[in-house]
Amino acid sequence: MTRPGIACLIFLCLLLTACNASISIYGGGAGIRQATATPTPQRSIPMPATQTSCPSVSPSNPLGTRAAVMRPLGLGSHQNLVYVYNEGQPQISAAHGHLVRYDITTSRRVTIATSGLRISEAQVSADGQWIMFLSLPDPHSDPNHVALLQMVRLDGQGLQTLYCFPKLPYTPEDGIFSAFQGRGILSYAYPPLRFIWSPDERHVLLSADLEGTTSLMTLLDIRTGSLRQLLLYSQYCRLAIPLTWLDSNQAYIVTEGRATCGSPPPPMDLYLLNIAKSTNPVDPQWNAILSQNVRFTEASVDISPDSSHLFTSTCEMTEPFVTTIIGEPARGGAQTIIYHQLASAQNPESCVESIRATAKNALLMLIHSGRSYLQCGENSQQYRDAFQLATLSTAGHSQPRILANLERGRSYSLGQDVPTLWSLVSRDSRFYAITAARVPTTCSQRSVETMILYGRLSGGAPVVVVRTSAGTVDVVGWTAL
Repeated sequence: MTRPGIACLIFLCLLLTACNASISIYGGGAGIRQATATPTPQRSIPMPATQTSCPSVSPSNPLGTRAAVMRPLGLGSHQNLVYVYNEGQPQISAAHGHLVRYDITTSRRVTIATSGLRISEAQVSADGQWIMFLSLPDPHSDPNHVALLQMVRLDGQGLQTLYCFPKLPYTPEDGIFSAFQGRGILSYAYPPLRFIWSPDERHVLLSADLEGTTSLMTLLDIRTGSLRQLLLYSQYCRLAIPLTWLDSNQAYIVTEGRATCGSPPPPMDLYLLNIAKSTNPVDPQWNAILSQNVRFTEASVDISPDSSHLFTSTCEMTEPFVTTIIGEPARGGAQTIIYHQLASAQNPESCVESIRATAKNALLMLIHSGRSYLQCGENSQQYRDAFQLATLSTAGHSQPRILANLERGRSYSLGQDVPTLWSLVSRDSRFYAITAARVPTTCSQRSVETMILYGRLSGGAPVVVVRTSAGTVDVVGWTAL
């Protein structure tokens, strides 16, 4: 690390000490990952005026944070899918990011908020009333900040900025692989920032990767605006990334190899970090939960809605592919093989690409079920993969139940930014959401069409909610209004 980089890092470490501000906060979070079957309607209270400018840094507010202003929103029974639509390309200053909700009962579409050049890492709160997200400002109008942590109520009221990430020595975007990209189950976008919001909606775990060498995590209390350093992780060729919360006091942290460090990649390790007990950032109070080889292996991790079990799926990509799904207690312990499948000789590249827990004893599986090729030129090929969605019982050794054979020519993903139950499954537990990108069908085709679909967990073909080739769309999560 260069001397300016070290100085900036030391300055940041010294800066991140606690500060306090008072605010009344109304409406609590669920406290657990499990969503209620139908949110109980309640009376909405109008939001007071809120501020979208970056909080000012002063002797009384040295960290430049702002406590959240929150009033309850009356919920309903119509399942609404929230998604992000980012116009154009990320670096086009004329583009904007939009938060949109789609009522699957009425097919009505409502723009909740528009902010910045691009919106990323958006998350729906556990109670279904709020969205928190990162907004990338136009560098021409704001050259001092790389991203804004903002939140807004689902009815579009109360857009506010809680914190602005300064222009610190983040690794610049460079080529296909950047130093902040991992080799495991997670990796950062650019800028290399991430956050996860606790189920009680009190704490936000903020993460930043500095100069491709150090992973820094801080804890923001949105009720008071206090910010403290929680983790400073500097390991050769490894980075640390927050995955999700187990409960409101414990968060899962993934450590994995950096993409720039070549092969073979080190194992992906999962830890459980206690935010109350961990007071020394360089010596965190965390427990090792699992270690997973990721060389020639696709891995996926999720926890059950009741936070009792952790599920891991792996696909070993040495023909024929081998899929294994294991379960274990959420805090670590004895592992049980739930599913083990060797791909057939007729389809040697078939495997489970990712899993998501949809109920206490049920997993949703994205199965890579086949591959075809589109020849482009003498030595180039484009892939046109086939996918299936299936459910699997975790109670015993059962076989997957196919929900849908997905349309060929698209790539699919269950991997929303933060794996919470309500980011995938509707609040009435009847529907799921999935993202897709259309693979070019001709060698001359260059534009990529992204889309969002939803389907019934009882089965049937998914329905397209939105598609665009003039930008990108990404799933945020579900609420009920």
